[in-house]
Amino acid sequence: MAELIVTIFVLGVTLSSILMFFTNARVAEQYARDSTVATSHGEYLMEEMRARTTLANIIATDWPAWTVTKGLNTLPTETINTVYTNSSADPLEITVNVGWVRNARTYLYSLLTRMTK
Repeated sequence: MAELIVTIFVLGVTLSSILMFFTNARVAEQYARDSTVATSHGEYLMEEMRARTTLANIIATDWPAWTVTKGLNTLPTETINTVYTNSSADPLEITVNVGWVRNARTYLYSLLTRMTK
């Protein structure tokens, strides 16, 4: 009887460990996917900025609205905004912030670049 109890205990611990491993792997995979999508969205927005002809055109554009029209808000409650350190500087320092919420956790990716025209 003692061997049976020990065997059940070992089997229970083993199965619990395997289940926790797969649960953690799923969470890590979801985060990796989300961060790849967020980075892709930020880079897409920066490429559009790079295609603009003047710095004034970049500053005048409503980038959050532009991202909605392009369908870039695919992550849960995703927000994309831009911050200019000094809008009259050349080169223009631009920070693109991509934020989203998944499983009651808030994530934020920031991409920084400088552009000149």
